[in-house]
Amino acid sequence: MTDDYAVLSHIPLTPGIPCRTPGGLSPLVHANDPAISVMTDFSKVTPVTIEPEMNIHTAIRKMREAGVRLLLVPDLDDNIIGIITATDIQGERAFKLSQDLGIARTDIRVSMLMMPLDKVMAMDLVTVLDARVGHIINSLRKLERHHTLVVETDRITGRQVIRGLFSISHVSKLMGRDVSQVEFAAHSLAEVQHELG
Repeated sequence: MTDDYAVLSHIPLTPGIPCRTPGGLSPLVHANDPAISVMTDFSKVTPVTIEPEMNIHTAIRKMREAGVRLLLVPDLDDNIIGIITATDIQGERAFKLSQDLGIARTDIRVSMLMMPLDKVMAMDLVTVLDARVGHIINSLRKLERHHTLVVETDRITGRQVIRGLFSISHVSKLMGRDVSQVEFAAHSLAEVQHELG
């Protein structure tokens, strides 16, 4: 079978070429670009989830395979009940929990370490639509967070749905440099609206 197909020719590549994305070529993002441009939008990208009864080693493996550092934790009806991050698993919290409960780290379940949804930081999509990338960076830095969820609220029913998330590592990748420690002069949303107005 393999002899039926010829080996295709290859071409040399030049370092530093852009990558085609669904929206076209992907240029670097700047602090004054719309915040929505760096949001992981769950209406376009399927979120990575893990069941609460899974162990934390399975969670870390899933993060590595998906190239993410945060997993959403759904209940049996696929409603999100919490989040778990790589920092939660690899940091002091897991070690302390293992000691406090007298169990091996391999026996720690996601449900034991996850942050319940009512304690998770989130931004409203309406606010995000008026914000700039610099606002997101500054907000995550000031609150000492690596991630924040973005929630869309139905105007009539008031029902919330998780629309996406911001990740400081994803923003850094899109900007071409580590922005987790860089100060940005973030303007107020009122100033941004005035500048756009």
